[in-house]
Amino acid sequence: MNHIPLGIYRHYKGNEYEVLGFSKHSETLEDMVIYRALYSDGGIWVRPLSMWDNPIEKDGRTVKRFEYIGSNNNNTELAEAHRALLSTLQKCEKIDLDNLATSQRTLLERRIAALKIALGLIDKEMEKILRQ
Repeated sequence: MNHIPLGIYRHYKGNEYEVLGFSKHSETLEDMVIYRALYSDGGIWVRPLSMWDNPIEKDGRTVKRFEYIGSNNNNTELAEAHRALLSTLQKCEKIDLDNLATSQRTLLERRIAALKIALGLIDKEMEKILRQ
């Protein structure tokens, strides 16, 4: 799915964004790109991968909608860790707790709580890096 690298991209209109990870649309299962605006107040956005790669006509020529301009080494490792932890969390949350023994359920609930804490800490660290 994620054949585009994590890192910094320049939109054809000039603003810069950082690709944080990838996801699937919950209804259509379409591949999505999760990215953060690196201007103004920022904000986290999602866009279909097909639109990310879709070329644009500008001033009579075809250009990339988003042009890769480099990695953000500080943030890229955190983004990759975030993606891996989020994937694990999503898999854990799909497990039917009613089919587990009490000790297995408790262990799974604690793992889910720990994954959520870790994801929150990574989010905070990534925001600190972006503010620097």
